[in-house]
Amino acid sequence: MNARHSTFALTAAVCLLSATTWAKPYRAMVTRTASTTRSGNMELGLRYQGFFALDSDKSLPYHQVSPSIRWGIVDNLEANVYFEVLGLGNPGENNFQLAFGDIPLGVQWTFLEANPFSLGAYGRITFPTGPSDQDAIHPGLSDGTWDYEATLIGELRVSRDLRFMLNASYLHHGTRDRGALPDFDVPDAVQLGVAGTYNIDNATLVGLEVIGRRYFDPVITPAWTNNANQVEIIPVVRREVFPGLVLEAVAGIAVTPDLSDIYQFRVLLGGTYEFDLASGPSLPDDDEPAKRKKSEPKKKPTPARRR
Repeated sequence: MNARHSTFALTAAVCLLSATTWAKPYRAMVTRTASTTRSGNMELGLRYQGFFALDSDKSLPYHQVSPSIRWGIVDNLEANVYFEVLGLGNPGENNFQLAFGDIPLGVQWTFLEANPFSLGAYGRITFPTGPSDQDAIHPGLSDGTWDYEATLIGELRVSRDLRFMLNASYLHHGTRDRGALPDFDVPDAVQLGVAGTYNIDNATLVGLEVIGRRYFDPVITPAWTNNANQVEIIPVVRREVFPGLVLEAVAGIAVTPDLSDIYQFRVLLGGTYEFDLASGPSLPDDDEPAKRKKSEPKKKPTPARRR
C-alpha cells in the first residue's frame, strides 16, 4: 500500500509540474495572449500583410512590412515597439513607392495569474510618422494619426495544449492631415477578439480567431463611407523551426460586407525569434557539438586478452 501511495503521489506531482510548462509557440496571430515575454528575454519579429480580393482589380494596393521588438521588463510585464513600412501601389508598377509608416509603442501587464485563468491589460500609443493623405488606407494601417488603444486581456488555459483568449479593446483614432484637402477625423471604435489555439505538439500551433470591430461613425475614411461594422475570421498556423524561432502564416477572411468592400482577405506572414539578452542569440548549430558529445555513448574499455 505504501508503495502504491508513493507511486500515486509521484504521478500527481509530475502532472502538476507539467501543467505549468506550457507548449510553444503559445501565441495567437492577432489576439493578444496573457502570457508575456520572459523577464530578461527579447523577441525580434518581422511581419508582412497584404490585402486582396478574388477579383485582382479590386485588391487594395497596399502592402505593409513591420519589424518589431518585444522584451520582458520584469515578470508579467513586457513592452513592444513596431516600425512599419508601407508599400503604396503594387511592386513592379510604375507608381509603386515606399513610405515610412507609424510607430506603435505598447506595454502589457498581466496582473492576475491563477491557473487556469489569467488577466492582463495592454496599452498602446501610435506615433504618426506615416502618410495621412491616402484616403483609401484602412485606419488599422499606418495612416499618420495619433492613435491610442486600451485592451483588457483574458485567457483560459484548459490544458497544456488548449487555450482560449478574449480581447476587449477601445481604439481611439486621430485626425488625418490631408494637405490641401480638409482634415478628416477618423472615428473611434470598439473591438472584440476571440481566439482558440491548440498545440499539436510543442513546435506546432493551430487556431482560429474572430475579430469584430465597430466604428462610431459609418464614414471611417474619406474613401470608405459606409464601413462601420467589420468582422474577420483568421485561421492560425505557427511553427517553431528551432528553439526560439517561430514562423507564422494565415489568411484573414472578411465576413461582413462593410469589411469585404475594403478587402476580401488579407495575407499575414511573419516570424519571431526570442532569446535571452544575457547570452544573446544563438544559431541552431551552436549547441550541436555539445549535444552530440553528450549523447554519444562512452566506449567500454577493451578487456585484456588472456594468454
